[in-house]
Amino acid sequence: FRFACNTTMGTARSIPIPIPKPSHLQNRLSTLPPTHLIALTSLTTALVLLSLQQGPSGLSSLSQSLRQWIRWSRRLGPSSALRYYGLRIAKCLPWTKRRIRNELDEKRDAMVRDAEAEWNELLDDAAKTEAQTHLFLPKRTSDRDGILTLLTEWSRKERELWEGGRASGAIYHGNEKFHEFLGKAYGLFSVANPLHPDLFPYVRKTEGEVVAMMIHLFRGRTSRDDDDDGGCCGTLTSGGTESILLACKAHRDRARDLRGIVSPEIVAPTTVHAAFQKAAHYFGMRLILVDVDERTGLVDVDDVRRNMTRNTVLVAGSAPNFPHGIIDPIRELSELARERGVGFHSDCCLGGMILPFVERLQADGRLDDVASRPDDDVDVIPPYDFRLPGVTSLSADMHKYGYA
Repeated sequence: FRFACNTTMGTARSIPIPIPKPSHLQNRLSTLPPTHLIALTSLTTALVLLSLQQGPSGLSSLSQSLRQWIRWSRRLGPSSALRYYGLRIAKCLPWTKRRIRNELDEKRDAMVRDAEAEWNELLDDAAKTEAQTHLFLPKRTSDRDGILTLLTEWSRKERELWEGGRASGAIYHGNEKFHEFLGKAYGLFSVANPLHPDLFPYVRKTEGEVVAMMIHLFRGRTSRDDDDDGGCCGTLTSGGTESILLACKAHRDRARDLRGIVSPEIVAPTTVHAAFQKAAHYFGMRLILVDVDERTGLVDVDDVRRNMTRNTVLVAGSAPNFPHGIIDPIRELSELARERGVGFHSDCCLGGMILPFVERLQADGRLDDVASRPDDDVDVIPPYDFRLPGVTSLSADMHKYGYA
């Protein structure tokens, strides 16, 4: 009890005032060092100011930051989490920002110098001469035979760089006769423009048939003879990056028109393709990356669920991803997206022209030795395509293992 004095008619008396028992939070805070309390107060103040300045998007950022801090606290402990966020706040200070910017500029200049030096080493001495260096339109026309001779020589030297088999992610079919066939096919339609189907109807026919093949390959319809394509449609793009960009834009526009979302978010594992970073930047979206397990390389579906908000318009996964060649849990992620009423993109840019045929080999029993226990019914390739009701978009690259 705490006693207070009250003077009345010249007499003094003590009045007992009960003190409430400290709460659980107070007990926890009383064990923290003063520096941690200051850091926690600063963090809370910064997050509240952020939410007040940015409105609804700031509140969403506040919620995401708090959830992330809780996860870090569970993994590393409260002290490590506070130090991490304290460092992030320190990076926002003007003096710190100037120092970081100066160091980044120095590193960038060094990287540019190193890249130029490495690139110049790949060129022969003739390519570095003034005769073969053109920074302006030449004053005289060039001989066609001379141009072809020069390009043929450059092509031969470039082939030597990757022909040894140590190239990754650039060449998917090294047969010279096949490259000649591709060159002839391209040459026949070198002036074609798909924007003018009235002038190039066979280019339109080719695109439509390729899209129909891919819809069937990725289970967009049940059989080849079925006239109903199951609502699937598609388009040819310049490559995997544009395919992902279009998918992100489509889901952004759909959420804006149907749900009124003006601050759209994408939730994906950290191993997704960099095209999702580009899409978020181009289309005013926020990309929330979820860490993967260091041992398995797989993302935790519960972590994805905790990072989803009312602004989530798209969840993404890879089959497989580029860094490690691991197939994300597409079934579980797409089902989570379907439950939340948002889209799911299955990025099959790398494996799109391999996985369907691996499944056929598995069905024929030719992959029994791959499974750890051949007697069991093991899915060597888990579902990743339109068989899953939650998959709303899919990308696959024809120019990789499609050899197009």
